[in-house]
Amino acid sequence: MTRKPSRVGVLALLLAAALGSAPAPAALPGLNEQPWYGRFFAYQNKKFRFGLDGHAAAILTPMGRAGNPINRDLALPVTFVVEEVLPNGRTVTKKILPDTLTTEDAATAKPGKVSFRGTVTGGAKFAGHLEVEHGVVAIGGRLLDPGTLTKNPLRFGVRVAFPSAYRDEPHTDKRAVRAFENLLKDDRLAIVRTDDKHMKINGNDKIGTDSKIINGSGIAALKIEIAAYQGKVIEFSASPHSRMELWNRRDQPLHDGFTINWYPDPATDPAGTARLRFEVK
Repeated sequence: MTRKPSRVGVLALLLAAALGSAPAPAALPGLNEQPWYGRFFAYQNKKFRFGLDGHAAAILTPMGRAGNPINRDLALPVTFVVEEVLPNGRTVTKKILPDTLTTEDAATAKPGKVSFRGTVTGGAKFAGHLEVEHGVVAIGGRLLDPGTLTKNPLRFGVRVAFPSAYRDEPHTDKRAVRAFENLLKDDRLAIVRTDDKHMKINGNDKIGTDSKIINGSGIAALKIEIAAYQGKVIEFSASPHSRMELWNRRDQPLHDGFTINWYPDPATDPAGTARLRFEVK
């Protein structure tokens, strides 16, 4: 039985396609060279490719065993977000308005730093920062002004979406099911929480909309190993004054996809120096 791609997988495909063609007009400057045409910030090494386009949308693409970018379905969208936290605990993500994006930096495909500012629906303003050093991407930012969004709390964050790792999951053929289960045995997500508790999620373990048992008061480090990424290990860490959380729109196993949400703590880091760091090994 063939399973349709998850919404996360579709999002990854669309973003990957967008980053593979000339982007629509945007405020951030773009490079005029291949394969980075239209990117404001770009970087590539033997392990991964990373690019941020003129709309402040980024994508992380691990490299396969042959040294080429891995299947587009497995690329990871990386998104700057401003969320409004409603009284019931739910959040509403505000849309970045591309024509409000400004920067004093030139587009670049070299390791270094870039910063930009932008506005979201409702008038809230934010700053975003990106840096690559020694093969590690560091990303962060902060809220600058709430605009008209003063009724409920706002928070700045970064979202990384892992798509469904396996497009075809067998359900009826017993031999195929056993082979798939064996494939998942080596899929794991190792967690170090901010309280120094260590946990592990396996390929069939579920992540849901409310994963308090997993997240606790926050996650400090993640190490992700999934067979579909051809031996590549993807690691994330939250610097002091920030945390990560795992989340899904519904309860589903690790191999069906999940989202990493990163949030800085403006109370202890008003200058916005905290960073989400990630690399591919």
